[in-house]
Amino acid sequence: MLKSTQKTRKCHLPFLLSGLLLICAALLSACSSFVSSSAKTTNAAGSTPTLVPSPTVTLTLQQQGTAQLQTFQQWIALMQQYSGKVSTYQQQYTRDQQALNTATTDTSYQSALAALNGHVTAIKIPALRTEALSLHSELVSEANTWANTHTYYDSYDGVTYNLGYEYQGIVNYPSQGLFASANTISDYQYLIGQLNIWQTNFNAYKTNFSDKTAYDQVHATDTHLIKKYGDTSGMVLVVSFSEQALRVYQNGKLIKAFLIVSGQPDHPSLPGAWWIEQRLKDIKFTSGKKPGQEGYYPDTPIAFALLYHSGGYYFHQSWWRSLYGADKQFPHLDPGGTAFAVHGSHGCINMSTADVTWLYNNATVNSTKVIMY
Repeated sequence: MLKSTQKTRKCHLPFLLSGLLLICAALLSACSSFVSSSAKTTNAAGSTPTLVPSPTVTLTLQQQGTAQLQTFQQWIALMQQYSGKVSTYQQQYTRDQQALNTATTDTSYQSALAALNGHVTAIKIPALRTEALSLHSELVSEANTWANTHTYYDSYDGVTYNLGYEYQGIVNYPSQGLFASANTISDYQYLIGQLNIWQTNFNAYKTNFSDKTAYDQVHATDTHLIKKYGDTSGMVLVVSFSEQALRVYQNGKLIKAFLIVSGQPDHPSLPGAWWIEQRLKDIKFTSGKKPGQEGYYPDTPIAFALLYHSGGYYFHQSWWRSLYGADKQFPHLDPGGTAFAVHGSHGCINMSTADVTWLYNNATVNSTKVIMY
């Protein structure tokens, strides 16, 4: 039996090998047929069959695209934060994103990136202007609302004046001043900076208005603003419009306090954060107006003056006055003064001769800071 079985296996082996050979031949025939068909198609196209690599975009370009998309979205978000119309820019963003995602070569990616860069550049000024207008509108609303409930009745001329008019004066005319001259990104960035400073100072003005601390003592609002503007070292001149006072701080410590007269309602002094730009001695101020014209005053000799803002804003001697302090920026009787002592200044900070002499001798150009609120 064993031998018979072995014979049977030997007899079947040739048949199995023959079957396998037939199957392999069939497969090879099929493969040969497929290759032949492909070759015919390629040849019909008239080109040599080659292996084409998958399209790629360099990593550096992709990183630039991602960064610019993020930048574009940030500008859109800024504009949206201040209630600007962003639908057009959002559509551009979507198209730019799609163009970058579907670019298959460096050249096509660079083209899409160039379009994105142009859109980012184009949104900057509209976004900054939207922010500036919004900040301006907010400050106008707050200044006007506060003024409507905080007034000063002047028994000297029988007129009721708004308090905080310094802030109404700088914000009520958006088509003039800084808005009218703003054309570049830097212009709008500067304007936004000023609006934020004015808002900060106005908040301090309102807080200090209810503070009964004596004018020659440290005020919490002074300390807050000095820290806010990083002026904790060196000399800082802090002017409080509500008190008509000037306090001098050295390295954060109060060293002097003076009573002053600031700009009248029609010619308000300029709130802000500034510095001493010039120290002048024995000069002459001229109004540039003719007698009878609004704002006229005769040529006036001044012994000491310190410029704190371009455009003619000074701390200076006012020898024609005898009274300084609270409410003297409004029309009043000054028994010891001249006819020009009965109202506030034309925007400058008026000081007695003794006080401004001290200031002239101690303040320094560029390093002495000025905060007016």
